[in-house]
Amino acid sequence: MSPIERRLLLSIFACIFFGYAMVNCLLFYRRTRRQAAEYKDRPLASFVQSPQYGPTLWLTGAIGAIGFTVASWELILALLAILRGS
Repeated sequence: MSPIERRLLLSIFACIFFGYAMVNCLLFYRRTRRQAAEYKDRPLASFVQSPQYGPTLWLTGAIGAIGFTVASWELILALLAILRGS
């Protein structure tokens, strides 16, 4: 496998994983806050109901968005390199 094809494959996987993190954190934030009231006497109850939960979720979502942007750019660069090489 050539280095360009390896970059293409890695950037596809990165887009998938960072995209999942971004969607999971940013779009389902409201839903998890609504369900936090149901977390009583559970192992993660103190974390979900803590004031740091919201900023932590938003920070993770922002990291996912930045990672998705970088991975998408790498994907475009790899595709252009493959198209120019063929």
